[in-house]
Amino acid sequence: MIRIRRQPPTLFAFLKCTRLGLAFVAAAGLLVAGPAFAHAMEFDVKGGDLRPALDAYIAQSGVQLIYKVQDVKDLSTRGLKGKIAADAALDRLLEGTRLRVRRGQDGAMVLIAPAPSRAPAVGRSDAPVRVE
Repeated sequence: MIRIRRQPPTLFAFLKCTRLGLAFVAAAGLLVAGPAFAHAMEFDVKGGDLRPALDAYIAQSGVQLIYKVQDVKDLSTRGLKGKIAADAALDRLLEGTRLRVRRGQDGAMVLIAPAPSRAPAVGRSDAPVRVE
């Protein structure tokens, strides 16, 4: 009679079969991608209109940046020159604008313009008026 001895599950099998494992693999991927944004790069982005500055940033950093043209219309930047991390460079280009960066799990970045706030008119209430 042949006896087959069962091997204990490997770490790879555990990671492959569980949600915790999938979360671990995703987190490891972010840790690997993270240093790409963390190391300093040389930038020379001219100040002025934001759109050409963002295009120069994309070309110099190699990052994937998505934005709507109408969101950056009429916005400007001071530009930047020097050795700086890609994410810090983008933050510096966006200083003074209403734009915010949302980073996706795939490493792509999207510029988001917050929706204009709808403040209630002074003295106006949505409560019904009570007449006595």
